[in-house]
Amino acid sequence: MQRVAFFVDGSNLFGSLKSMNLEVENYEALYEYVYKESVETWRSSTHVAEGVPTQLRRVYWYVVGAIDQWDLSLPQSQTALRRGFDQDREVKNQWLATVGKTDPTLKGDALINKAWTECFTDFKSWYDGKCNILDGMKSFHQGVRMGTDLIEMIECGHWKVNFIKKYVEEKGLDTSLAVDMLAQSENYDIAMVASGDADSIPSIQYMKSHGKHVGVIEFINGTPPESKGRGFSSRLKQHADFVVRIYETELIRRKLATRPNGK
Repeated sequence: MQRVAFFVDGSNLFGSLKSMNLEVENYEALYEYVYKESVETWRSSTHVAEGVPTQLRRVYWYVVGAIDQWDLSLPQSQTALRRGFDQDREVKNQWLATVGKTDPTLKGDALINKAWTECFTDFKSWYDGKCNILDGMKSFHQGVRMGTDLIEMIECGHWKVNFIKKYVEEKGLDTSLAVDMLAQSENYDIAMVASGDADSIPSIQYMKSHGKHVGVIEFINGTPPESKGRGFSSRLKQHADFVVRIYETELIRRKLATRPNGK
């Protein structure tokens, strides 16, 4: 019996689905399909006898579960952000120009203070939106947990917030995935990695050196013979034993995914 385990970078998966303009309702069914495609590709790539049985043991699905915690009502938080605003010339000048156009009578410190006030209000609205998005994601994660015993949702990723530039940087997710590939090695014979990040390469190399087969999953827009997926490292494919390509059109044809709003 060859045991199969999936290690899924949730951000990469959602990014791929978004790129293909697809929505998935039943993720257990999706993973079952990808598992069957993986076994078929594994057999043809490694020339394993057709009669060797396989079993999907577990899907380890790594997702973002936290964000930098800021209480923007605290004076010290506002002071820290004001310092960042004053030090970032590009952002500061953008807000000075915006406020100056709105009220040309403002000059000097009055203009700067008004620009900061508008900037802070915008920052706060953006941050609150990110927190709401994360709350929605966590509700989705809980729904998946309650609906299947096959999938293990692992909230290990963290959003590091850059308020001045208004973006989040994901931390920890790829590292947890790579570490668990080693930690869970006694529970599988074949590892399927759904990640576009080359950070997984050392773990892939290690597992291969210890007798494991490692495949990578690539989601692709369009139909065969298209061969390039979204955000997928070519180095990752070079180090894996085989690549499983999952096509947008097949997901729709098999009713495993739909277009948003049915389009």
